Parts: sequence; C-alpha cells; structure tokens
Amino acid sequence: MVGSVQQEVDKILYEHELFGNTRFLAQASVGFVPHEKVLKSIELFGTKVVPKVRKALAK
Repeated sequence: MVGSVQQEVDKILYEHELFGNTRFLAQASVGFVPHEKVLKSIELFGTKVVPKVRKALAK
C-alpha cells in the first residue's frame, strides 16, 4: 500500500467492507528499497495503521 497512515487505514477498511476479509497480508518492499525505509514502513504499519483498523472494526 502507498499513502499516508489514514489512506492505508481507509484502503484496508474499504477492502474489508467489500470482501469481509478477516486477515491482511502485505509485502513490505517491492524492488530496491533501502532497509531503513522498509523497517520504518513496518514500524508505522504496526504502531499507527493496525491500531486504527482494529479500533474501526471493533465498532
């Protein structure tokens, strides 16, 4: 996924609305991405995106 934290949250929630999926699988890099950027992406996903998705789905 590409975008801001909120854009990623919105995309995941939209897919959940369409498909009713209960799991999400993502690949952290495509092509050459510096290792530090991949780690930062994983960190943001785990600390910002996932909590917002969980909170939205708990409602």
